[in-house]
Amino acid sequence: MKAWKKGIIASLVVASVATFTVYGMTKGKDLAVSGYEETFELISPMYEDLSTVVMVPGSLELVNRQIVQPSAEQGSYQVLVEVGDEVEEGTPILQYSTTEIDFEIQDLELQIEQGQTTVRNLTASEAELTKRKNGPDVKPTYLEDEETGDRTEIEPLVTIAELDAELAELADQKKAESYAISRLQNQLETAKKQKGELTLTSTINGRVLSVNDQGGNTDDLGNSLPLMEIADTTQFTITGNVSERQSLDVELGHVASIYSDTIEEGFWSGEVIDVSYFPTEGDDWYGDSSGSQYPVTIKITEGETENLRPGYQVMAEIVTSEEMGLTLDMELVQYDEMGSFVFVYEDGVAVRREIEIDYANDYSVKILDGLTEEDFVIADYMQMVTEGMSITVSEFNEEGFYEEGFIEGEFEEGEFDEGEFDENEFDDVEQEDETEELEEQEGDDEL
Repeated sequence: MKAWKKGIIASLVVASVATFTVYGMTKGKDLAVSGYEETFELISPMYEDLSTVVMVPGSLELVNRQIVQPSAEQGSYQVLVEVGDEVEEGTPILQYSTTEIDFEIQDLELQIEQGQTTVRNLTASEAELTKRKNGPDVKPTYLEDEETGDRTEIEPLVTIAELDAELAELADQKKAESYAISRLQNQLETAKKQKGELTLTSTINGRVLSVNDQGGNTDDLGNSLPLMEIADTTQFTITGNVSERQSLDVELGHVASIYSDTIEEGFWSGEVIDVSYFPTEGDDWYGDSSGSQYPVTIKITEGETENLRPGYQVMAEIVTSEEMGLTLDMELVQYDEMGSFVFVYEDGVAVRREIEIDYANDYSVKILDGLTEEDFVIADYMQMVTEGMSITVSEFNEEGFYEEGFIEGEFEEGEFDEGEFDENEFDDVEQEDETEELEEQEGDDEL
């Protein structure tokens, strides 16, 4: 296209813009003179959940875990369980060799039995001597001469003093033997306790996760592998960090909602069981990096844990406060030297209403005083409304379009019947638009 043609087209565009601008200004004045009024939407405050939460990213850890390391002092051993076995607290899981201690226990039991036999014999001897003290052996006898009739006294076989001496000696022997038996019994109890310690039992209710029958193996880093590992796979905790400010809000017993990106549709409930007094020394942190971070431990209390594994990364939302509050879009609130206010719709006019507000979230404020759910706040986003101004209301009709002059409850059913709009009308409009575009193009070509 030649340069002079381009200049003419540019001039026409500028003239058209100027014409429409002047027309718009004139039309606006005419509408103002004719009493044209803006239409406004009415919005009522509504109650919503204003609970505050603290987001804590963390990793899963097992609550109950038992790790058995091999003991070089105990010698050989026998594993009594297999991987996958469910065990209860007190179930024998490992038996070290007890050959030597079994011989010791057997010898001690024999010595105790011999000592008890000796005590029984001594007791029988005491009973016999006591019987003799009351029998004829301790009484004198007499021999009578048949010719003269004289009687001669014969000394008893044993005196009471002699029998008492024998009884005292038996008592000393019995006492010494009883003492020896007590000492042997103590040794036997110690030996049995030592044998019991050679039989390891589960300290928790859980499942056997690993068994290293050979022992002495190491991992890739050279760390000694445990002989056995048992864990309760139904109980997990989440450990994460919170900032200094958040550590003041999070308390023991706070409820947490937990979810994971690893497990689809996974959701659990938990409870805060620990908020560390000391800050963490690690550098892993996903939240506010300013200041120190404090470890928080959350125990899972509800939800399926079968598919969970230690180390899984999860997100916990700790509810630090639960509250329902009356809220309003913060863009509807206006401010001046008197404070905060809104315009409410009353009997067709705008009425200024002083309100007291507080922060609710990023898009709304909490109404502390001045409004109720029954009030209609004028959506004056452009701050065009003034006190006492007559208000024309726009409301959604059944088709979802704004209609002037309708307030909630004034729309009557059947006022807009389906089928009133002819689809051909929209086709005619489109054809007229296309004809105008073709005429404009032909005019450009002529130029």
